Amino acid sequence: MTASTIPPHEQSDNTDNTESRAHTPPDWWDHRPITSDEYSDMALMLGALSILTFWMFGLGIFLGAAAIGTALAARRPDTPRHDPGDNTAGIVGILTGIAGIAFGAVFLTAALPHL
Repeated sequence: MTASTIPPHEQSDNTDNTESRAHTPPDWWDHRPITSDEYSDMALMLGALSILTFWMFGLGIFLGAAAIGTALAARRPDTPRHDPGDNTAGIVGILTGIAGIAFGAVFLTAALPHL
């Protein structure tokens, strides 16, 4: 090992060895699994955004696919706090995602020949 070229009066007094400490998450990190209700709400929001952004050349289609994916994730039985009886928001998320994809496809079909 080579000697330090920094003069002793300029060296830091911080001698904590961060590699030897166990990894602990920061105090602000409150990580918990996403519940089925949160997935359903996210699917509903993504589906609504896909309908609103159908005219943005593919963004509505992408958001519609994301809405369908998150709604299907909400319906998985291994999702925390999964309640198979009450999945109205998930079904609406699937329907709005399909509508956003359909509107986006119709818009792209009509707009691309004119570009």
